[in-house]
Amino acid sequence: MLQDIRIRQRDYLIKITQILTQELELDPLLWQIIQMAVDLVGGESGFVALFNRANGWQIQTQMNLTDPELKYIETYLAGLSGSSAYAKTSEMLTINMLVKRMRSLNLPDIADGMGIPLINRDKLIGAVVVFRGYKVSFTPYERSILKSFTDQAAIAINNAMLYSENLEERKRLDAIIKSVADGMIVINISHKVILVNPALQKILKTGELDISNSYLEDLLRFKTIEEGIPLSEAEAGGWPLSPESKHTITGEIFLYKQEKTIPVTVSYTPVMSTDNRQIQNIIALVRDISKYKEADELKNNFISTISHELKTPVAIIKGYASTMNLEGADWDDEVIRESLTVIEEEADRLTVMINDLLDASRLNSGTLKLYKTDIILPETCSGVRKHMLNQMGSNDIILSFPEDFPLVNADEDRIRQVLINLISNGIKYAPGSNITVSGRYDDRFAYISVLDEGPGLSPYDLNHVFDRFYRSKKTSNSVKGTGLGLFLCKAIIEAHGGKISVENRSDCSGAVFTFSLPFEKDDEIKSQLIDLS
Repeated sequence: MLQDIRIRQRDYLIKITQILTQELELDPLLWQIIQMAVDLVGGESGFVALFNRANGWQIQTQMNLTDPELKYIETYLAGLSGSSAYAKTSEMLTINMLVKRMRSLNLPDIADGMGIPLINRDKLIGAVVVFRGYKVSFTPYERSILKSFTDQAAIAINNAMLYSENLEERKRLDAIIKSVADGMIVINISHKVILVNPALQKILKTGELDISNSYLEDLLRFKTIEEGIPLSEAEAGGWPLSPESKHTITGEIFLYKQEKTIPVTVSYTPVMSTDNRQIQNIIALVRDISKYKEADELKNNFISTISHELKTPVAIIKGYASTMNLEGADWDDEVIRESLTVIEEEADRLTVMINDLLDASRLNSGTLKLYKTDIILPETCSGVRKHMLNQMGSNDIILSFPEDFPLVNADEDRIRQVLINLISNGIKYAPGSNITVSGRYDDRFAYISVLDEGPGLSPYDLNHVFDRFYRSKKTSNSVKGTGLGLFLCKAIIEAHGGKISVENRSDCSGAVFTFSLPFEKDDEIKSQLIDLS
């Protein structure tokens, strides 16, 4: 009869060993372990506790223990967590002392107990404790069979811990990859795509991307290469020469399954084996440099434009001054007056351009200031009108304000600068048309609109007119300018706490620039220094 029990126990041990090797989730595994351990030796209750140097002993799962019993065990183990004795024998002595104490309490459902260590690769990772409710001591054979079981259980627990750690590490890695702003492609040595991040899909405008049968060349199709050589050519030449080697390509690639292109910089980095002898993977970082390209193009256009814009008035001033200074020339007063007027106008043009350049520089360094006082906007607009009427020819600048227009707290010189820029913009791009400056207000803001009667703006221009150095491609060759006026207008208005916008008129006969300025309460300080940056 005893022999039959032992055979059944060994058969059961083989089965549970197979079950343990299949479970990788730690919590379900520990629950199975305590159930099997209790059943294997005819116990009635028990627990599994894991041990590490940082936290000491902690119960991970239990079976059939009452709340007072569980509380007693947890309190006992917690009191020993700070112990300096970390050897396996010392820690198991702790568990065995606990079992002895539980027996001495004369609890109705705990008459005997047995603790078996969980050891993996000579390292104590925990213990399995089984209790019986009847006074029959555990036999050496039962200890042996439970020891065989816990040996297998320790391996399964260690594997589950490694699996959990790998799972957490993978989650962290996935989170990092998803948060990278640049596009990322991970490929193997055959250039088969293993992984891409959302940023790459956004760059290539792919939507959901199926990479099951994709290769690097399917995603990164270069139309032109400005710097570097294709990865395959670099590999043929011996790349990488070291684990730290990087290979960079700059050029234009096609969007995914489209003919439209975008400029990018692609940087390849090898992932080597532990002995640094073989390439395991290659990581490609893809950076969209469209904005940098546009910025460079705008900057180059600006340098070319400003050179021309500065050269023209200087040449005119020089020409008129040289003509008037000709030896033996006898100019009448009218010619002298006309010449001096031209010189003055061109000098004013130079002054405006130089001031715009200085303001743009101050904006960049954060040193442009506002000096705010109470101003009457209709009077400010009237002053600007008188100043600019000589540029209108037979046309007019029409003012339209309600009689009760309130005071606004603002920097009058800067608001005048905004109005001059907006009206000048209308004169340049809508020649031969009237300019209307109108005002309205609500409880929080005063609104000023500048309307022209020109051709209006294209959708692309509407989105970029306030960009630094931007000039419309349709009129950049025929209309003079630096591309800084509207940029400065936007910065000045936003520094006041307002907003500026542009739209085409609803009657399709020109553009409307509108800016807002907030009101301030009477008891607030009216004269102050504000950092525009």
